[in-house]
Amino acid sequence: MKKKKIMSLVLCSLLAVLVPFTVFGQIENNNCYQCTIDLELTDFDNGEYWIQKITYENGATTTINPVDRFTFLMINNNFIPNVDIRNEKGYSLAPIRLISEELGGQVEWDKEKNAAFIQYKNNEIILNAGDENAVINGKTVVLPAAAQIVDDRMYVPLRAVAEAFSADINYNINGIMPFGNPLISIDTRIKKVTKEEAVKLAGAAMEQAYTTFLKNDRYVDGTDSSNKVLAEIRQKIDHIKYKDELAGYWILEGPYEILVDKSTGALFFKYGTNGTGGSASYMEGIYPVDVNDIDVFTRDYFAG
Repeated sequence: MKKKKIMSLVLCSLLAVLVPFTVFGQIENNNCYQCTIDLELTDFDNGEYWIQKITYENGATTTINPVDRFTFLMINNNFIPNVDIRNEKGYSLAPIRLISEELGGQVEWDKEKNAAFIQYKNNEIILNAGDENAVINGKTVVLPAAAQIVDDRMYVPLRAVAEAFSADINYNINGIMPFGNPLISIDTRIKKVTKEEAVKLAGAAMEQAYTTFLKNDRYVDGTDSSNKVLAEIRQKIDHIKYKDELAGYWILEGPYEILVDKSTGALFFKYGTNGTGGSASYMEGIYPVDVNDIDVFTRDYFAG
C-alpha cells in the first residue's frame, strides 16, 4: 500500500511539472482510434484480403485494406479523418482551407484570381492556383509543387504550409497506423515535455499501472504461465526507452508502444499487430493509458 502511494505521488508530481494545461486544435479529443475487421465489407470466403475499418474517437470511420495506401493526417495530435491527400512530385498536397482552419487560421478565396488569402496569427500567405510561388508576409517563396484546384478546392504542399505557420511537421511510415500506412503529423503547440522527461513520466505511470494490474485475480493467478507473462511485462517496464517521434508525440518502447504528448504529457498505448491480424477478432489502435484500470495489461498479453 505504501509503495502504491509513493508511485502515485511520483506520477502526480511529474504531471504537475509537465502538464500545466492542455491545448487543443479545432477538432478536439480525437486522438484515439480502433481498427477492426469490417465484417460487412469483407468477403471471408472468396475475398483476396480482409478489409479493415478504423473508428475514431469522434465516431468518424475510415475503410482501408492491405493493398491501397492511405495517408492519415493528425493536427495537434487530433486525427483529421478522411482528408484527401494527394501526391505531386513526391510531395503531399492537401486542401489549404481545411489545414488552415484546423490550425486556427482564416481563409478568403478570390474566385476571379483563383487565389487564396490566409491569415494566421501575424502571418499572411497568398497562394495562386497553378503558381509555384507563394507570397508569405510580403516575400516570395518557391513551393516544391504548384498550388492546384481539384474539385473546387485548392491543394498545396503540406510541408510548405506547415513551415509558413511555424509548425512542426513529421512524415511517419511503418509506424503507428495499420498496414504501415503513412501518417503526417502537424503540430503548432508549445512543447513542454522533453524526450528524457517523457521516459520518466512513462516509467512512473507504468509502475502504477503494474501495481494496479497485480490485483487482477483473473490473470494474476500464480501459475507458471501467468508468472512468465508478468515477468515479460516487468522487464519491458524496467527498460522503457525512446523509439521514434511524431510532430506531437514521443514514441517509446515499453509493455506496448507508448505515445507521450510533447505538449501535455498525456500518455497513450499503441496496441495490435499493424494490420496483420489473422482472425476476425483482430483489433489494433491507440487508446489513453489508465493506470487505475485493472485490465491495463490484459490486451495482447493475456487476451486478444
